[in-house]
Amino acid sequence: MAHPSHLTPPQRLSQRIPICRLTTGEALIVWAIRHWVQSVKARLDPRALLTRGFSTLEAGDSTADDMTEALDRLLMITLEEATTVRDVGCVRCPTLGDGEQDVLRAIALAQRGRRDESLEVVQGWLPTTASLTAYMQIATLARSLDGADLRLPLRQADLDETWWMDALATHPRPSALIH
Repeated sequence: MAHPSHLTPPQRLSQRIPICRLTTGEALIVWAIRHWVQSVKARLDPRALLTRGFSTLEAGDSTADDMTEALDRLLMITLEEATTVRDVGCVRCPTLGDGEQDVLRAIALAQRGRRDESLEVVQGWLPTTASLTAYMQIATLARSLDGADLRLPLRQADLDETWWMDALATHPRPSALIH
């Protein structure tokens, strides 16, 4: 585990997102993160609880096991290697912490095939080697959520930079956009 004196304060995101505004996929991931943290603090193994929670997805039990393993590995890597303080709310906190927002953002970007941007988000709190391993877990979570038809939304900061990509991809006559 990283020594607290080696951690830097997180860069605060400009927006505190209320839990009540989360999509089902986002709420599931936040629920899992918060219960994982609560269980680890109580010195309990969170994996059985997470597997039960993830098994509510209609993607099958193997997905629940895959998601549990991926989230557990991601959070263990974060616990041991984080270079910044991770803000994760308690199970009753009404808004998302910055750490939770970062994980959701990384998953949402991975679901859209934006690997480099997702990896860049992960590198915001982990060193390079650890971030590569953590990204593999993010990608597993992204695929599992996609398999259950749960696409996490991109928040405004990600949309502002890429609105033109979506327009190009959905435009009926792509050549009309190129002069």
